[in-house]
Amino acid sequence: MRLPLMKTFLWRSTALMLVWIMLLACSLVPRSAGSDNPPTPGPDQPVEAASATSRPAAEAAPAETEAGVSALPTVEAATAGPYVLAVSDRYPFFETKINIGISLAAHEGQLWVGTVTGTLEEVNPEDGAYGQSIALIPDNDGSLPKAYAVVKMVFEGDYLWAFAGNFSGNQAPPLLAALDPDSGEIVRQWDLNSPEWIGNDERLNPEGDFGVSPGKIWIDNHVVDTTTFESMRVLMPGMIHYAYGGNDWMWITGEMGHSCDQLLLINTSDPSTASCPDEWPFLSHNSDGGVTPGPGSPLVLAGDRMWIGGGWSGTSQSGPIHLLEAYPTDMDEAMKATGPLASVPLEDTYLKIKMLFAGNYLWMVYTHGEKAGLLYQLDAQTGETMNSLDLVGEEGRSLSDVPQDMAAESDNLWVLTSRQLLRIKLP
Repeated sequence: MRLPLMKTFLWRSTALMLVWIMLLACSLVPRSAGSDNPPTPGPDQPVEAASATSRPAAEAAPAETEAGVSALPTVEAATAGPYVLAVSDRYPFFETKINIGISLAAHEGQLWVGTVTGTLEEVNPEDGAYGQSIALIPDNDGSLPKAYAVVKMVFEGDYLWAFAGNFSGNQAPPLLAALDPDSGEIVRQWDLNSPEWIGNDERLNPEGDFGVSPGKIWIDNHVVDTTTFESMRVLMPGMIHYAYGGNDWMWITGEMGHSCDQLLLINTSDPSTASCPDEWPFLSHNSDGGVTPGPGSPLVLAGDRMWIGGGWSGTSQSGPIHLLEAYPTDMDEAMKATGPLASVPLEDTYLKIKMLFAGNYLWMVYTHGEKAGLLYQLDAQTGETMNSLDLVGEEGRSLSDVPQDMAAESDNLWVLTSRQLLRIKLP
């Protein structure tokens, strides 16, 4: 197996800088009259409902909704699938904190928002009230960098893990931090630009994603033990996304020099062991030699299936084809398969979606572009669209108040947009 180690991630930095510029522009839009102290809706207030659909995702008609920072009056909704999607509460994160949310983590009654200015904000899931506010880098002289995005957070073991990267110069290094969510103490942090971390490698910024398996954090060519904090170097591709397969394998998509069909599996018990055959038999291949997964392909474990976004560039097609496909996570079953277990079309490129498995359903949301804010509830086995909901509406898209992250907690699905934290009841 030969995997070239990416030494720079200029493409990633540029993309994330553009995202940050888009988000920062939100703060420059004048607020509407009377928005200085917006109401925070409670659980007994009326909610916004939207029409649902059982059509395929490529044909689903988004519901007409309004963007706002308070709960909206209930409207009549069509029934389809197991239930009708509706936003139960809208917590006005941006208006309250005068900040921009970008990442989200939830676990057993705990909810945290990561911002573009390097802070982690604790939120009470019951009423949207704010608790602790933790800065990942000290602001001793009031000169915090204007952009130090908390790109991703997750609960694992006893800690809340956060990755933050600086995209506006060298004012602060990218870092990985382990925090005690009860006390707010930063228990341990790693400078991802330090010689101890990168060794002889050279790159401007680490990847804006990390993977999680039981007891381990996977990030930037390292696997960190969440109990001992020991780390080991592991060869990983660039443009990377991770998903734990639930059976001792970490699934990784990324730029691998056209080897392994852009899919690498690393053993979570022994990260020095990787699986990368010349060709995965279960992946879709076209006549031009293309394969469905590719650099930047998102993926998520949903029950016994791994859903991966991908598509064809269209060299022998009339145009690009974007797909969401499911594969068996059991390797014995997968190696006997000759294609995906399920395949559904997407309305836009797979590079614009995020996915989450919660409440026995696969949830998919578009994060930017004309479809930004469209949330789909999919059958985790077939990919069939059960319900859909437009979270932000045309007004939200015009303000770039678009989805940034999703998380599940208790019986709630949480979606963080640039300005709001939305709660949706799980079925």
